[in-house]
Amino acid sequence: MDIKQQLVEAYNKDAQRRDAAEGKREIWKEEVRQKFADMLKSENKKSVLELGAGAGFDSKFFQEEGFHVLATDLSPEMVKMCIKRDIPAQVADIYDLSSLGRKFDAVFSLNVLLHIPRNDLRIVLNSISNVLTQGGFFFYGVYGGQNKEETITDNSKMSLLRFFSFLSDQTIQDYAKKYFEIIDFQTVDLGNTRPNFHFQALTLKKD
Repeated sequence: MDIKQQLVEAYNKDAQRRDAAEGKREIWKEEVRQKFADMLKSENKKSVLELGAGAGFDSKFFQEEGFHVLATDLSPEMVKMCIKRDIPAQVADIYDLSSLGRKFDAVFSLNVLLHIPRNDLRIVLNSISNVLTQGGFFFYGVYGGQNKEETITDNSKMSLLRFFSFLSDQTIQDYAKKYFEIIDFQTVDLGNTRPNFHFQALTLKKD
C-alpha cells in the first residue's frame, strides 16, 4: 500500500471521531488561525483554499470570517463531514491542485504537509504556488523540529499506519523560500518531553 492509500484508509476510518471533536481545538491552533485570517483581511484577500480540511472546523471558521472557502481533503469521508457543515468541499490531491481549475487568494494547511515525503516536497510546494493568485498567502503549519521520516501507528486514534516527514526549522525554511517569500516564521512549544519537537508556523507569500 502506498502512502496516499494509507492516508485515505486511516482518515476515512477516523472521520467520525474527528467529526465529534468540534469545539475541542487547542487554543494555540485557534490563535495562529485567527492571526492568519486577520492578516488576510488587512490585505483585502477574499478566497481561501484549505488543504487537508478534515472535518471542516478551520474551513468553517474562515467561512464565518467572511471568506469564500473551498475545503479539500484526500479522504472522501472527511469531505462528507465538511459538506455536512455546509462548506463547499471536494476530494483533491495536493500533488495536483491545478485540477481544481481556479486560483485562490490564500491557502491554509494545518498539519498536512507533514505527510509529504521530503523528496516530494518541492512538487507539492510548486503545486500550492501554482494555485495561488499573485501576491497570495500560504499558511504552512506542521509539527517538526528535526529531520526525521517514519511510519507511525497511533493507537489512540485510528490504529492504522500513517507516514510522517518532520523537518528541522532550518530545513523547512530552506524549502519554503524556494517558492515563496517568508513573511513570518514562529514556533509553538507543545510542552512535551520530545526534544526538538514543536509546531512550526510559516506565513508565506507568492511573489
